[in-house]
Amino acid sequence: MATYAVAAKRALASSNLLPAVNQLLALQGDSSARMRPMLIARYLSTQQQRVLQERGIAYADATGNLYLMSEDPLVLLSDRGASADPWRGPGRPTTSLKGLPAARLVRALADFVPPYSVSELADLAGASLGAAYRLSDYLVGEGLLARSERGPITDVDWPELLRRWGQDARYLDTSTTRGFLEPRGLDSLVEKLGKQPSSQRYAVSGSLATQPYASYAEARLGLIYADDPLELASDLGLRPVDAGANVILTAPRSPVVFERTSKWRDITIVAPSQAVADLLGGPGRNPAEGEYLLDWMKENPDAWRRQLDR
Repeated sequence: MATYAVAAKRALASSNLLPAVNQLLALQGDSSARMRPMLIARYLSTQQQRVLQERGIAYADATGNLYLMSEDPLVLLSDRGASADPWRGPGRPTTSLKGLPAARLVRALADFVPPYSVSELADLAGASLGAAYRLSDYLVGEGLLARSERGPITDVDWPELLRRWGQDARYLDTSTTRGFLEPRGLDSLVEKLGKQPSSQRYAVSGSLATQPYASYAEARLGLIYADDPLELASDLGLRPVDAGANVILTAPRSPVVFERTSKWRDITIVAPSQAVADLLGGPGRNPAEGEYLLDWMKENPDAWRRQLDR
């Protein structure tokens, strides 16, 4: 028979998850018989579920999310409930990171090192204060952002945030994406781009944008954001194709792709935070390239994250 030490919480903010876990472990240690820890709440976010699983703690919530395990007797029960809190009131943020305000705010949260206030975040992102508060409240609930009560943002789980954003706002989902062929290969594409007049705004992302930082392998696909993709394709002499493209051109849904760019071989490349999100939501081997770049970003935060000038 399996016995569990259970802690029940009506509502559980991510900032209260660690105290609840410590309470459970203490209860487990004080018991006369070896009991397994289990947490029950009205709703547990995906991030909270992951933390509990990593710590070997069973859980259940009122929407049907369930994880129950035992080694003796051998038991493993797992089920999936809601992926969003159904008890959030009106006007609360959605569970999607799609849209212009989200793009600006996610990029700012990844690119700038806390601490900073929500109003400073709004200024950094070029977003409204209301959008900044709504998104930060949502991310706190998801365990992706830490903020002191009525105080500044103190920490950001930027790797997981960029993973979520890459899946929620994939560039492939836009109707303006077009495939082209550069017959002479991507080296020729880079040479042509380096000679483009500055009046044509563009930014290279995807595999090519990893080359200065963490090249996974020789780039096979070039992704280029441009204000006018068809005009840029014509200027570069690219051939439109339905299959076998080695260049993808797309109009950005947010101008944030043109912010905090850098130069490599005389071409403009997006910031690492933009490149990794595009790769993680991209086709083929792109997600593997994205994880490789993400590992480099974790090991070299000073090479791309920025401190605020105060």
